[in-house]
Amino acid sequence: MNEVNNLFIVKAFASELFTGNPAAVCVLNELLPDYSLQQIAAELNQPITSFVVPDGSGGYLLRHFGPKNQVEICGHGTVAASHVVREYLGHVGEDIDFCLGRIKVKVGIHSDGFELEMPKFLCKPIADVPCVTRFLEKKPRQMYKSFYDVIAEFPSEEIVRSLRPDFSMPLVDSIRALLVTAPGMNSDYCYRVFAPSIGVDEDYFCGSANGALGPLWSHKLKKGNLMGYSVSERGGPIPCLVNNSSVRIFGKALTWFSGSIEVGACA
Repeated sequence: MNEVNNLFIVKAFASELFTGNPAAVCVLNELLPDYSLQQIAAELNQPITSFVVPDGSGGYLLRHFGPKNQVEICGHGTVAASHVVREYLGHVGEDIDFCLGRIKVKVGIHSDGFELEMPKFLCKPIADVPCVTRFLEKKPRQMYKSFYDVIAEFPSEEIVRSLRPDFSMPLVDSIRALLVTAPGMNSDYCYRVFAPSIGVDEDYFCGSANGALGPLWSHKLKKGNLMGYSVSERGGPIPCLVNNSSVRIFGKALTWFSGSIEVGACA
């Protein structure tokens, strides 16, 4: 990759510049050790850095790292990686298959964006988590635990928009991200995502959160075709389709920057 660009800054869930959620996408010939990938992600200091490696059989290895920690699954990082695979790696076909270790993700290529099929993360009600209430400075109506995250449900979108978390109040290490949600004013549900444990106080526009929020609201509203809405700073609508085994979301992407880094020096 020394003679061509191997680093891209992509705006995911965006149709114009200065919107959406930025991700760095770094294309490698082979995966570096995790500590090297983490060093690169910390240096680039984007909300997520996604590393893509062609696997030789038409698919791709994919790893996501925040500025502080690795993230097993990331919606906007996967949309950004899909954009790079389609636009710069000469991928042929209607789908892209990513292997994220123990998780496989399929992305459908459309003329105007990408359809990401994610695992369906079911959640269960839990008792109040004191550190969450202290962090949000407001007690949720109900809390849930999903595979990765804790969900805090509030009665209205107005409350979700008004939250001003106290980032000096740490969340417990077992909480990768805190998903805050409520019924939407002009959508089925709204949400915000806080992930200080991976170095992102508030995610600009989180896609993977819908892997848990989609099934939750599908159960509540008794329907599978949903419209979510991220009410974070660069958020917006996100179509979400929940079926028996997976969750599908749709997103657009565009390139903001391309260049190269000397990956060998990082190994």
